[in-house]
Amino acid sequence: MIANNYFSDDKDLQLIYNQLIDWKSIVKEAEGEGFIDHQIYSETQNNRYEMAPSNFDEAMELYTSSLDAMGDFFGKDVSQKSQIMDRNELKYENGKVIFPKETVEIYEKFRNTGLLGYSLPREAGGLNFPATVGAFYAMIMARADVAFCMTTTLLNLAQIVSRFGTKEQIETYATKAATGDCLFAMSLTEPDFGSDLNSVRTVAIKQEDGSYRLTGTKRFISQGCGLGDYPALLLTLARTGKPDGGARGLSVFLVKSSDITVAGIEKKMGLHGSPTCEIVYENSYGEILGEEGLGLTRYTAGMTNFMRLVSASGGCGGGAAAYFESLKYANERNQFGKPIFEIPAVFEMVHKIKRETNAMRLLTLETARVIDMYQHHQIRLEKQGLPDRDIRKDEKVKYWSTLASILTPIAKYYSSEEGHKCTSIAVQVFGGAGYTEDYDISRMFRDSRINTIYEGTSQIHVRISTGAILAGMAGDGNFRKYLNSLKTEIPNPSLYLLEQEKLLESSIQCMRLIDSEARKETVAENLMIQMARYLCSLLYEQAVSKITDTEMKPIWEFDCQSYVVDSAATAQSSLYRIQHFGKG
Repeated sequence: MIANNYFSDDKDLQLIYNQLIDWKSIVKEAEGEGFIDHQIYSETQNNRYEMAPSNFDEAMELYTSSLDAMGDFFGKDVSQKSQIMDRNELKYENGKVIFPKETVEIYEKFRNTGLLGYSLPREAGGLNFPATVGAFYAMIMARADVAFCMTTTLLNLAQIVSRFGTKEQIETYATKAATGDCLFAMSLTEPDFGSDLNSVRTVAIKQEDGSYRLTGTKRFISQGCGLGDYPALLLTLARTGKPDGGARGLSVFLVKSSDITVAGIEKKMGLHGSPTCEIVYENSYGEILGEEGLGLTRYTAGMTNFMRLVSASGGCGGGAAAYFESLKYANERNQFGKPIFEIPAVFEMVHKIKRETNAMRLLTLETARVIDMYQHHQIRLEKQGLPDRDIRKDEKVKYWSTLASILTPIAKYYSSEEGHKCTSIAVQVFGGAGYTEDYDISRMFRDSRINTIYEGTSQIHVRISTGAILAGMAGDGNFRKYLNSLKTEIPNPSLYLLEQEKLLESSIQCMRLIDSEARKETVAENLMIQMARYLCSLLYEQAVSKITDTEMKPIWEFDCQSYVVDSAATAQSSLYRIQHFGKG
């Protein structure tokens, strides 16, 4: 793989970071009025808060320097070991997962950077970065190695413990994640119930001392075994209520990897460096997180939203890897007396990857911004002890969380699907060489495929989004208002963008006229594709209007026009399918 700084040496990522992100509002929400954590440091001299910024410039300096360090480490260290870690596959022997020494070494080296706990609050020893910075982190990590990115992002699930756990649990578990002494895993899925979490059968029985004992089996649990000598804490969804109690009978438990049995690991198409475990709980000790019965409706929701954003960011990272590797190969590979990059068909393939990647980035970072607009405020209200019902009524939380609930599945769906398509195009650029294991691109293709499946399949996210989109696009719906607000920031919307808007309205009307839920679900993905590409087109044209860099602006104008033309054509075909496949 290319070895350079995956943050500072990426011109498009630099342009997005420096010119297209509303950092003023994000810093204000993340750090709070008066920069709350810096005030705590001034009053207590607690070294966990030592890096907390005291003003906007300090916050930006902290974010930028951390991203630069992250880009350097993943671009020059992790990327150069990714092929080795993939080929020296994991082994399973006598209930233990054995990692390649290169994986353990790179993890320990990463621990020493101090960048691990980027999403954890400073209270737990983390960096307390906003979701927007976390999205940049995941983009950089996924470009270098999707499997290792899984390890590091899952570790940041410790934020759920720091948010909802007791002070003792924060000190015992979350702080160890911040230092890398303990990894984290989401233990939700069961052998017979994939995304149907309402049907979880693992049982938790309360003991006299207040602890619980869990019995059951979980499958497809990434990193459930820990890593080498570093254990994992499993955030486990289990039933505390009646067997047929649905979501209300489910709770989340903290279970150490030393208290479970790893029954085996999956032999997978890709992600060879990331263990996917089958976990058996046999009267295993567990501590409850928060309250009984809120496991699925409150705590798991927090985990899945975080991982949806990570998944969307991973699609962007995969797209960036596909672009840079195929660009390099196309310029070095000569055919017919010239580099293949000069062949129009190849040129178009490489540039399609580039414009799709930037579209994914804009959508993912906008989703992260929306999360930042309410989540920090919501957590502060929770820490103040306000009841949930009062927090839900808070205007800021109510507006932005509703918007986030629509954007996160759209971003996850679109970026994971398009990220995989980008790696597929890159394989085609490489030709026969891309189908071999001689180049990294074959691994990138294999690894990107999982992104459309884990954290809820693309089809699940289409199902989640369809009703919300139709409701939000009602006459005065909030989502319609949000889209219109994006459009008003574009000085001269293109004809292709306006055409998309018109076609989207027609598709929404057609969807509302379909009376069969089965037929509606059959064509729903077409509406999802239209909405995602319309959103990206809005953000792309908005971005072009903001760019001041005279070198980059014409490049972005060219890519933007190509993207919105593609999107208008896609909207036409999507409407046609809805009109005709949706008929009885």
